[in-house]
Amino acid sequence: MDSAQGAARGKGLITLRNMMRAVTFAAVAALTIACASPGMPPGGPADTEAPQIVKIVPDSAKTGTSPKEVIFRFNEVVSERPAGATSLAGLFLISPTDGQPRVDWHRDEISVRPRRRWRANTAYTITLLPGLADLRGNARNTGAVTMFSTGAAIPSSRISGVLFNWPDARTINRGGLVQAWPRGDTTLVYVTATDSSGAYTLGTLSPGDYVIRGLSDDNNNRGLDRRESWDTVSITLRDTAKVDIYSFVHDSLGARLQSATLRDSVTMELSFDNALSITQPITVQQVRVLAPDSSDLGVLSVTPPPPDTTAAARRLGRPVPPRTLTIKLSRPAQPKIVYRIRVTGVQNLIGITRNGEFRLTAPATLPVPPAPRVAPPVAAPPAAPIRR
Repeated sequence: MDSAQGAARGKGLITLRNMMRAVTFAAVAALTIACASPGMPPGGPADTEAPQIVKIVPDSAKTGTSPKEVIFRFNEVVSERPAGATSLAGLFLISPTDGQPRVDWHRDEISVRPRRRWRANTAYTITLLPGLADLRGNARNTGAVTMFSTGAAIPSSRISGVLFNWPDARTINRGGLVQAWPRGDTTLVYVTATDSSGAYTLGTLSPGDYVIRGLSDDNNNRGLDRRESWDTVSITLRDTAKVDIYSFVHDSLGARLQSATLRDSVTMELSFDNALSITQPITVQQVRVLAPDSSDLGVLSVTPPPPDTTAAARRLGRPVPPRTLTIKLSRPAQPKIVYRIRVTGVQNLIGITRNGEFRLTAPATLPVPPAPRVAPPVAAPPAAPIRR
């Protein structure tokens, strides 16, 4: 009896093992077939879309409200580390500003509020700049703007234009900062950023006298640093105004003679470290080229570069200030001789005057200057017949 029960128990264990093997084999086979068959990968299609705004609170253009914060709500969780700035705060502007805004992340929402508090009876513009990304790195290439007023109305006057880097003959795109404040009152500063074409718009302004400053915010710290290009314009605003801003580095040391090169034995190019005045051109009396024995080669002419005819330069609407000058010598330079080039009374764009000197060693071989063009002789008209 016991032997029979043992045999039955042994057969049962064998059967159980066989069933487990069959189940395992079936699961592996099903997984293999599922992986081999074409179709949508698990989890659906890959997300390649940037986060979209589904709501902003309070509603844009609302008046008589003073919210604790402005909330941007998105259709998915956004990243705390944006691609377009060092922090989330770097992606938002509050105008008028009281400093870097306070920005908090709440997965699919971002709240924005001023450094201190909303001012009474003031219209605000809150700008989200391009660069906000989702968790997969899909970044928005466009921004968003909303506005509201803590008072009873939103003023409709505005200033728009283009911010240029004048000496470089280009627009300052996505990185340019434009500020405006009522003349005599620097406590109320309106601010906006340039777009991908260098254009800007400052809205919700009241009519009045304003100072406008445009700058290339190269380090994105929302302030002006010494080597950043900038300029200011004063206007009287009534309704709308178009103001282009021509920024440049305001170098208080003046333009330094940085280098000199010989194109040929009688043609030399001088290069300066910042742009030169366009209203005070340099004359031949301001440039000397001296040999080792202090003899002067003499200067016949001083000319700026030819006008820039690129599309960007034409868009400027004004001449591009030169950084280089070409001089023609009265006597040819000699190979391997060290010459001293002296310039005096050179003015930069803000009128700072500076003298400079540079030592140039002429190369062992100097190209022969091109022969001057000679106009072809004009054939004399045929003599009129003599009438008898």
